Amino acid sequence: MTINKQAILSGTLGATASLIAKLALSPTSPIPTLVHDTCRSYNLSSLLHFDASFFNTITNNNIDTCTVLSLLSRGLCLLLMIGVNAIMISSFVDGMNESGSVAGTSLSTAANFSVSAIYGSIFFQEYVSTSWYFGAILIGVGMWLLSSVALVES
Repeated sequence: MTINKQAILSGTLGATASLIAKLALSPTSPIPTLVHDTCRSYNLSSLLHFDASFFNTITNNNIDTCTVLSLLSRGLCLLLMIGVNAIMISSFVDGMNESGSVAGTSLSTAANFSVSAIYGSIFFQEYVSTSWYFGAILIGVGMWLLSSVALVES
């Protein structure tokens, strides 16, 4: 029995890219908030002299260094998401070559679904019901069955 690792990896990477995007774009994201609060607590605005006049003329707001660092952290998260997605696409193609297009797509989707729910529970304290866990067990059994099927070449 072989486990088709690439398709499962691609689903996991897809869920990870979604997590990174949510962390980058959510208004209540902890990453930009942490960067902004750290900047304020260490008084980095006075140490890092950033000319925000360009941003101030566009937005008509008084943007300081901590706000710019917070926006840069969001940009870095978006770049990281793009990089993870690129790796995910590569592993998805390898997974389809490894296990066939139907099994590869099914395994990737099931892994993405499962890992997304786990990330939601861990990082965003989302509630997951008992029936969801039962469904996840069935998905896990289906993933095991799909990954254990040997691909016959004709």
